[in-house]
Amino acid sequence: MNTFDKILIEVGSFGWFQIRSYAFVCILGLAASCVFFAQVFVGGTGDHWCRVSHWEHEDCSELGFEEEQCLEFKKNLSAPLPSEDVDPMCMKYNVSEISLMEAYENQDLLLGLDIVPCDSGWHFSRSVFTSTFTEEWELVCERSSIPNVLQSIFLVGVLVGCIGFGAMADRVGRYYTLVTATLLCVIFGILCAVPSNIYVYALLRFGMGAAVYGTILTGFVHATEMVRPSTRVIIGVLIWAPYAIGYFLIPAIARYVPNWRIQMLIFASPFVVLVPYLFVMTESPRWLLSKSRPVQAEKLIRKIARVNGRTPPEDLASMIKEETEFLSTQKSASYGDLFRHRQVRIYTLNLMYNWFVQSFVYFGLSLGTSSLGVSPYIAFCISGVVEILAIVCSINSMNYVGRKPSTAILMILAGFSCLTTTFVPLGAARVTFAMIGKFAIASSFDNIYVHTAEIFPTPLRTVGIGSCSIAARIGGIVAPLVLVLEKAWLPLPLILFASSSVVAGLLVYFLPETKGRPMPDTIADITALQTVNRYGPVETNNPPTVEGNGNGVKV
Repeated sequence: MNTFDKILIEVGSFGWFQIRSYAFVCILGLAASCVFFAQVFVGGTGDHWCRVSHWEHEDCSELGFEEEQCLEFKKNLSAPLPSEDVDPMCMKYNVSEISLMEAYENQDLLLGLDIVPCDSGWHFSRSVFTSTFTEEWELVCERSSIPNVLQSIFLVGVLVGCIGFGAMADRVGRYYTLVTATLLCVIFGILCAVPSNIYVYALLRFGMGAAVYGTILTGFVHATEMVRPSTRVIIGVLIWAPYAIGYFLIPAIARYVPNWRIQMLIFASPFVVLVPYLFVMTESPRWLLSKSRPVQAEKLIRKIARVNGRTPPEDLASMIKEETEFLSTQKSASYGDLFRHRQVRIYTLNLMYNWFVQSFVYFGLSLGTSSLGVSPYIAFCISGVVEILAIVCSINSMNYVGRKPSTAILMILAGFSCLTTTFVPLGAARVTFAMIGKFAIASSFDNIYVHTAEIFPTPLRTVGIGSCSIAARIGGIVAPLVLVLEKAWLPLPLILFASSSVVAGLLVYFLPETKGRPMPDTIADITALQTVNRYGPVETNNPPTVEGNGNGVKV
C-alpha cells in the first residue's frame, strides 16, 4: 500500500467527500448513456412510402374516410408490391397523370404502369417513431445510410475526446478538465437540438462526442483516485449502474415526448444540472502530488478529513513529502514502449484486437435493437436489464472462474449468439439470442478491462490501457457503418460480429491468467505470469485506478 492510500485510510476513504464525487460521476454516467444511444430513437426509421404530389390536396370524402384512413388508402394505391428489385418504401407507380379517384376506379390498370423512384418526398408512419430527424431531413432510401454515418462521426468525436481530454487531464488537472468538458456538453447538448441540416448536426454531434467522453473519463478517474484500492473495485464496477439505467430512460422519453429536438434537450439537461455542482468539486489530491504541489495537496487532504469528520495524521506533512518524492522519481512511459519487448508486444496486439472487438460488437448490438422485429422501446429496455445482469456476472465470473476463461467463454458465447440470431425469424426468438449476445459482450467488456490492467506492468499500465481504449473507440466507429451492410445481405453484420467475437475469444487463451497473482511491476513479472499453470486464491490484486490519461472507460 502506497503512502497516499495510508493517508486516505486516516482521513476517510469513502466519506461524504468521496460520495459527493461519486454522485457527480453517477449523474454523468446516466447522461452519457442518453447521449450515446439517443440516435436509436431520434434517428430511427419507421415505415415510409412515396408522396404523390398531385394527390396531396385530394381528400377521401367521397369514400367516407378519415384523414389517417385516406393516407393509408393513397399508400395502397401508389405503392407497388414488394419484390427482389422493388422496394415499396422507395418506389411508386407512375400515377403522375392519374387522379386519386381514377386510380381507385381502375386499380387493375395500375399494375401495368411503370414503377419509378420517389420524386416528391415521403410520408412517414408514426406508429413506432413519433418524431425523428430521419423524417425531417428525409434520410431514407438512397440516403438511408446517413444516420449510421452520423453515429460514426459522433464516435470519432469520442475518439478525439479520448485522446485530447486524457492528455488535458494529465497536463492541467482533473478539475479544470472536468469543468471544461461539462460546460462544452451543455453548449453542444443544447445546440444539437437546433441544427437546420445534417451537416451542422454532424459537426455538433462530433463536438458532443468529444465533450461527453471528456466528462466520463475525467470524472471516473477523479472519483476512483479519491478512494483506496479495496473500495476501488466496487466503485469501478458499480459506477456503470446509472449508465444501465439510461437504457430505461431513453425509450421512455422517446416514446412520450413528441419532438426529437425536445428529446435532445432533455438528454442534455443532466449536464445543466451538474454546472452548480462544479463549484463544490475539487482537484484530485493524487494529481497534485504527482505534479509536486505538496502545499496544495496538504490543504485539500485536510479539507477531506474535515468534510468526512476525521482527523488527519499528525505526520501528514512528512507523509506527503515522502509520496511527492517517490512520484517525482517515476519515469513516464510512451506508446512506443509497448512494442519494444517481444512478450509485451504480443500481449498488446492481442489486447488491442480484443478491445476493438468488444466495442465493435457492443455498439453493433446496442444500435441494432430497432431491427429485431419487436418494438425498439421494449428491446432497448431489455438491453438495460441485460447491462445490469452483465455487471453482476462480471464480478462473480472473474472472482470464481478467473479472468482468462471467463472472458474467453463470454466472447465465444457472444459470437455464437450473434450467429444463431441470423437463423431465427424476427420477433421474440431473435430478441432472445441477440440479448444473450449483448449480455455476454457487456460482461466480457468489464472483464477485459480488469484483465488488461493486471497484465501490463506498472510503468506501462496507463499507456497500455490507453492504446487499448483507442482500439475500442475505432471499433465503435466501425460498428454503425457495418450495420449498413445489411442492405447488401441481411445476415452480414451479425456474421461479422459473430466471427470477430469468436476469434477474439480464442485469442484470450494466449493471454496469461492473472487471478490471485500480484500486479506486475516489471517486464520480468509479465514473463513470470505466463509460467503460472494454476489459479491461486483471490487476493488483493484489485484493478487499479486508471491514472494518467484515464482511457479505460467502458463507453
